[in-house]
Amino acid sequence: MDKIGVLVVDDDQDMLKLTAAFLKKEGMEVSCATCGEEALRLLNLKTFGLMITDFDMPGMKGCELAERAREIAPGMPIIMVTGDVTGEAGSRAGEAGILKVFAKPIRFQEMLETVRSLVRARNRDSRGE
Repeated sequence: MDKIGVLVVDDDQDMLKLTAAFLKKEGMEVSCATCGEEALRLLNLKTFGLMITDFDMPGMKGCELAERAREIAPGMPIIMVTGDVTGEAGSRAGEAGILKVFAKPIRFQEMLETVRSLVRARNRDSRGE
């Protein structure tokens, strides 16, 4: 499998570093952003195979970021992580085009399987299979 370009967005520096390190260890190319505005700038500069965003960030929340990211990269799969899957995050995720929501603390192996599955499906769709 080609290297997967992943954009990770989280205002929590420790979570951002941990997620990035795990994905890099699994052979993915990872770019990081600490807020929605920074993520949108990166999306305008580079194509990513997938975006993982936190829900609760200062300024732009993860669902708003997902909606705006869809305008830039309509086919890019988006995953969200949150400390509260039962509240606003869970209900708004589907409306924002988020394909999967993971509760914190993240089970990274489960996230990795989802990332790979979403990217494989996107690659099949882009080849018309």
